Amino acid sequence: MAIKVKDPTTTATKWSTRAQAAVNDYKAGVQSPKQSQSATAIAAAPLWQQAVASPQAMASFQSGLRAAGDAGWQAGALNKGAQRYPGGITAGVTKFTANITPFLNAIAGLNLPAKGLRGSAANIQRVAAVAEALHTLKLQRSGSPG
Repeated sequence: MAIKVKDPTTTATKWSTRAQAAVNDYKAGVQSPKQSQSATAIAAAPLWQQAVASPQAMASFQSGLRAAGDAGWQAGALNKGAQRYPGGITAGVTKFTANITPFLNAIAGLNLPAKGLRGSAANIQRVAAVAEALHTLKLQRSGSPG
């Protein structure tokens, strides 16, 4: 059974309209984060360190985060980001549409097995088919062999 999805233009238009209207949610998220952004980033520094493989780069990264703290990123996000957010969404509609289209097409092109009872293996097979199709497409687009 094929999955019916909205066309990419409709999806992008809905995304743009809703995202532009979300500026107050954006501001609220900046003002009341679930956790300290700077502390979380500092805690993630060892992973970043593995990626850049330089003790000097790690010290510089942590120093900058400590100097700015939460107030630093929040001020930038509220004073610049909130004003630029709606325009950024508008500017990104074409790119969003181009990037979402192959994934919507992949989903629309699937023929899923019949639905089963809630929690059944048949339903997990449906989920697995969607996950496999999307993962395969992601790898193809990234040039990764998988």
